[in-house]
Amino acid sequence: MVQKQEINLKQITFLLFSIFFFVGLFTFKDYGISIDEEYGRFCGFYWLSYVLSFLPFDELKNLVDIKLNKIHGPSLLTPEEYPFYGVIFDLPVAFLEVIFQIEDSKNYYYLKHFLNFLLFFISSIFFYKLLLNRFSNYKVSIIGTLFFVLSPRIYGSSFFNNKDLIFLSLVTIAIYFCFKTFDKLNYKNIIIFSIFAALSTSQRILGIFLPIAFIFFYFLSFLSNEKNTKDLITILTFLVLYYLFLVIFWPYLWSGPFENFIVTFQFFSDHPLIIKQFFDGEYINANYVPYNFIFTWILISTPILYTILFIIGYFKIFKRFFIKFLNIKNNVPYYDLWRGTNEKKDLFILFSISSIVLYLIAFNVLIYTGWRQIYFINIFLIYIATYAFYQFDISLKSKLKNYFNFGFVILSLLFIVYKMVIFHPYQNVYFNELFKKNVHEKFEIDYWGLSGKKFLKDILLLEKDKNIIKIAVAGFLPLERSLKLLDKEQRKKIKIIGQDFQNADYIYTNFISEVDKNFNDKYEIPMNFTKIDKFVLNEVLLYEIYRKK
Repeated sequence: MVQKQEINLKQITFLLFSIFFFVGLFTFKDYGISIDEEYGRFCGFYWLSYVLSFLPFDELKNLVDIKLNKIHGPSLLTPEEYPFYGVIFDLPVAFLEVIFQIEDSKNYYYLKHFLNFLLFFISSIFFYKLLLNRFSNYKVSIIGTLFFVLSPRIYGSSFFNNKDLIFLSLVTIAIYFCFKTFDKLNYKNIIIFSIFAALSTSQRILGIFLPIAFIFFYFLSFLSNEKNTKDLITILTFLVLYYLFLVIFWPYLWSGPFENFIVTFQFFSDHPLIIKQFFDGEYINANYVPYNFIFTWILISTPILYTILFIIGYFKIFKRFFIKFLNIKNNVPYYDLWRGTNEKKDLFILFSISSIVLYLIAFNVLIYTGWRQIYFINIFLIYIATYAFYQFDISLKSKLKNYFNFGFVILSLLFIVYKMVIFHPYQNVYFNELFKKNVHEKFEIDYWGLSGKKFLKDILLLEKDKNIIKIAVAGFLPLERSLKLLDKEQRKKIKIIGQDFQNADYIYTNFISEVDKNFNDKYEIPMNFTKIDKFVLNEVLLYEIYRKK
């Protein structure tokens, strides 16, 4: 009976992953272009050219350099100025663009969107395996994976966010193999874990928490048990392999493996960014966000169910280990902070999310445009929420109560799916039911600029008989990048003229500003323009359109 139930749950799992994949496959072209994608492409070709300079492929390098020299645009940063960003995703995609001779901008950005999603899809499989490794329960693992996939902002960003979601995906896979090393500390698991830990760090420097947390937990194990010193050799091997792979995967480190790593860490820890961002109804300096910045953004943009379960799960795990810590007897040479490997994994997750958030707050690390730069902590958030669901599942003795618990969660997930369909393809501006009302009056909404694609297509329909349409932008968004997702003929009809309002036929604003609008009139709409339309999605205002009177 139990075996038959497991077979059914495996079939359900396969079905759900199949649905997830095909939904992504048939919708990845629906998403607009984000403000970071052009820079990501620039970095990809820049570092691909650098790598090829060490190899005897002159013809290929010439093709890469031709493409590299064509990349330009107003407000576009250059890799020479900011070489610190990882290119573990952008470099291979640039290589594919050359190999497959993709020339139309629309096609190469859609290729990136699909590959971005594909990596997230693969990471969701590893998240499922991670939960199954910990809970040994198919039903709980399926529910937890649905939490992971049906996180609206994470799901939406999985198509266009070539920085934060790539990092999240790689960290997910790395944590799975970290759990495998907890199960069995051997060279096979150590090598695979070191590869994915290095891949994660090469994408974003904050990935260094993986080896730090792993080593910290090894020494906790070493102190609490009389371990064989052979394990120490294995751990040293991990550190050597981790750093070796990190240098291989990150071309910026080739010219200075230690110096450039330190420079990168300093850059992201204390990087001056003289811009304002709109938070809780005020314009604040991006370098000095309030202590509640992270908590507020997560609270308002995460489904309520996940937040409640996370809070319950966090305090359950914390209470368990706090009591164990208090009960440690000083006169006993042998003690454990955990009972078995599973409790060790729970503490690892708890330690990781707590230490990362405390580090970000204590050192006032630069965070802007919501919490997208730390989306990867959603892995820990969902893991702990799943832990709470698991505890409810095993504590409910009555089958009727258990079915009610399971049914309530399924209904909640169906409601989240419904909301994701409504927001499609703008799941990245999702706010939960408690905070969505007039949220645009207090927080930045479309900071990625994805709505630019829809706006341009609507204007083309409105002015289908006009040869040239001049559009100004009352905001920080480089709207000209959205042109790259239009057909070639459509691109020729539109001219983006920045803040030259008086020569514009239309003004577009998605309200994103790098200056305080209360004291700076840089983006003030002139009196001779009148509002003709706005785009509101589930009570969330994304943009407005103004036309010259």
